[in-house]
Amino acid sequence: MATKTRAVKAKKPAALPKFISPQLATLVDETPEGDGWLFEVKFDGYRTLTAASGDRVRCYTRTGLDWTERYGAIPDALAKLKLDGALLDGEVAVVDQHGHSNFADLQETLKHGGKALSYFVFDLLALGGEDLRRVPQLQRKERLKTLLKRAKPPIFYSDHITGAKAGRLMLQTLCQKQFEGVIAKRADSLYASRRSHDWLKIKCAAEQEFVIIGYTLSDKDREFSSIVLAVNENGALTYTGRVGTGFSVETLGSLYKKFKKLERATPPVKEYPREIRRYTKWLEPKLVAQIGFANFTAEGYVRQGKFLGLREDKPASAVKREQPVAL
Repeated sequence: MATKTRAVKAKKPAALPKFISPQLATLVDETPEGDGWLFEVKFDGYRTLTAASGDRVRCYTRTGLDWTERYGAIPDALAKLKLDGALLDGEVAVVDQHGHSNFADLQETLKHGGKALSYFVFDLLALGGEDLRRVPQLQRKERLKTLLKRAKPPIFYSDHITGAKAGRLMLQTLCQKQFEGVIAKRADSLYASRRSHDWLKIKCAAEQEFVIIGYTLSDKDREFSSIVLAVNENGALTYTGRVGTGFSVETLGSLYKKFKKLERATPPVKEYPREIRRYTKWLEPKLVAQIGFANFTAEGYVRQGKFLGLREDKPASAVKREQPVAL
């Protein structure tokens, strides 16, 4: 007698998770010590949360902007994994053959279709309809590693190390090799959509966002000489200096076009060096620049700054001065 076989109905993937605000790290002056921490490489890119279920994928910036179409092969690579209602947290970056990430290269790549982008995933916030934010950090990473074991470039699991003094040694090694820095996370911490001391960032060099509030005229054959910067402090914009390096010919032209549309007659800050008044064009504080610099002067101005690119994932109203606090 022939045996009847029953067709097994494929399980329908879980619903696509909704975007949540990411957890943010606090900048500190040194790595923590003790067995309760794990340490990851810090990448210089765009923080990205990704919802993936079956062949449906949506990639979001830290403020919830949908950048799926801008991220090149990343969405398709995640769709091939056929994840079941996963919400991933990570960083989209461009890395060279030595593993260094570079924000300026990221900007150029996004302008030209995003073909060289990589997605370094370091957290798993939901899976199969289950909210994992109340699961301890180390357990979330263990589940994430298993989930991404079949992943291929441009998707990468962002691994970590542990140990009482591992963070200090890791930072020393990465800084010697000119990497961005280290992220330290409490191994038993839960995921919180805010800045906290459960996640810490330790940088090899100073780099942060600033609001562009003006530009200075040039007496040479170029569109402008420098950009004028500010941050939000005590409910108002505070002048933080000027930066005149890091601009390619193409960048000068594209920025100048944006500047001309934002010009205003009065400065958006109350206090600034009077000597720059004569040759400065003031702007509506809409654009955000990523700046690398040596440090802040005693007056609070950027020293030895270099323009790295515009940030499109963060509003000007959220830009504040970042200075490392004592651990």
